[in-house]
Amino acid sequence: MHFTDTFTPVASVLRVRVVLSITAAQGFAVHQMDMVTAFAGSEPHEELYVSLQVWVFGRQRLACLNRCLYRLKQSPRSWYTTMDNLLITKMGFRRGRFDCCVYTLNNGTILGLYIDDMLIAGALGEVKLVCDRLKSQFEMVDLGTVSQFLVLVVSMDTKGHTISVRQEGYIDRVLERFGMASCKPVGTPMEKDKQDMKGGGDKLCDRTLYLQLIGSGRIATGTGPDIASTVSYLGRFHKDPNDHHWLCAKSVLRYLQGTKKLRLSLVGEMRAGVRLAGFMDSDFARDAGMLQPTSG
Repeated sequence: MHFTDTFTPVASVLRVRVVLSITAAQGFAVHQMDMVTAFAGSEPHEELYVSLQVWVFGRQRLACLNRCLYRLKQSPRSWYTTMDNLLITKMGFRRGRFDCCVYTLNNGTILGLYIDDMLIAGALGEVKLVCDRLKSQFEMVDLGTVSQFLVLVVSMDTKGHTISVRQEGYIDRVLERFGMASCKPVGTPMEKDKQDMKGGGDKLCDRTLYLQLIGSGRIATGTGPDIASTVSYLGRFHKDPNDHHWLCAKSVLRYLQGTKKLRLSLVGEMRAGVRLAGFMDSDFARDAGMLQPTSG
């Protein structure tokens, strides 16, 4: 192997939702930028060679790469480190403590990075300044006020401190993928008094398909936090899912079928001196399968 690190962090849909929440509260402008041929803008950390066809120079030759190419496993990692270095050392951003793909400036500007897609929120003048500085470094396209980012469709009313997000198109694709496009909706993602699912299935289900459904459900929590607990619970059985787990997972899709047209509204003006208070409901052995508390 001629490489070591290939993992590339990206801003999750939930982090994007947090950025949009702050945008709504502060009345910020928020722009989306897209990098043109992102990976070609980064230099590889290793010494890489490609074999050229005979017709290029008349005989077999090797060429040393001074830019990353698509389909190289280390290209996304190289691009992230290039952008991270630019944002921190040259543009004065600070990397987030809890998400290394969310950056902030002292003036309140926020930048969310998802490979070659960027979400920039802040005062309009500051946002345009950041966009101009990025375009001076790379070939980038300013897509203007965000209308769709990743799987989120965004509707903005910054004067009214309101941003609405929905995922109807994404949910339709998920339902089609799992053959549930015409399924009947249900009122809850899982029954309240769910039985012990630690075992008891008649046979094992397709593990790969089960993991794909759970992963799709995790992305759908971007606008459906009401399914987060159910998806997390079903994710516990990823090792050996059985047919009962599969039926419960399909129940989440039935719930999404009935709620896919709903929007999540991020509303509220951020006032000075507001303090965040948190509460929790302690229980005892609510999880019948493991006899452990699930909150508190």
